[in-house]
Amino acid sequence: MATLDASDLAPLVNGFTIDPRSQTIVVPNASQLAGLQDVTVTGTLLKKQYVRLDKATNQRTARLAADGGAYKAESGDGDLHFCLGTGQLQPHIACELQNGKAWLSAFNDAVGDQISASGFFRCLFEHPGFRTNDDAHIFEIHPVRAVDLGDGIQAFDVDVPEQKAIHTWIDPHRLNDQDDRIQVAYDNGQDLLTFTGMSGQDENYVQLSGTVSAIDFQAAGGAPATFTFSSEDIGHPVQVLCLQGTSAARQLRQLASDQITMIGLRNIDLKQALAGRYLINMLAIDIQGS
Repeated sequence: MATLDASDLAPLVNGFTIDPRSQTIVVPNASQLAGLQDVTVTGTLLKKQYVRLDKATNQRTARLAADGGAYKAESGDGDLHFCLGTGQLQPHIACELQNGKAWLSAFNDAVGDQISASGFFRCLFEHPGFRTNDDAHIFEIHPVRAVDLGDGIQAFDVDVPEQKAIHTWIDPHRLNDQDDRIQVAYDNGQDLLTFTGMSGQDENYVQLSGTVSAIDFQAAGGAPATFTFSSEDIGHPVQVLCLQGTSAARQLRQLASDQITMIGLRNIDLKQALAGRYLINMLAIDIQGS
């Protein structure tokens, strides 16, 4: 697990630029970001804020959310989205704690304090800044596995979100159509990834039925377990990761059949992007044998 300070990570995750006219996203320091997976980040818990990205200049400005930046559960999935950074109204690291309603009071009380957050370092082009109401970011710690608000580490399971937040690979959008449009090129000399053909929308949680193969439990270390998942809705194999110690990792070990129904979280495979391939992998949230 990588341990980082927000003063180092925040500039990296907020270094990308966009061009809505060509649907392009350019990511500098790509090799540093591609190496991150399971991370712990220490920084200041900021009030809830949103970052806007000027589409002409790529300059970022931040503003407080309603009610003076008080934290609330998201209406879409019930998650707690919090901002980890170095200073208020400075670009932050987006963090997402699943089903976080019970922790709203504790987070609001800890605003301004030094905290740490551990979880899955994720990349997805859901809110890159193409739309005026985007909280412009493509990287986040989601899901958060543990936090220390100053009184000890509190661990969280990776949990199933509210049902209305779960979609499929073909509804409400055919995700293969979107994924097939996106191209990526890597400039090794400048350490730049350039993604083209991205509309600036994506799906988070998807539910699929299919077949498991090539399981690697990673029993000897702390790296996520992995397996290959094949589903008719996708039409090609996808790599799936299971964070150690989560329900999904335990469910994977207990499978009696290779047929499953899975809820997964889509993620751009940055290591594949460095090789010039745009591929989606998934983080397993829930695995049920069929």
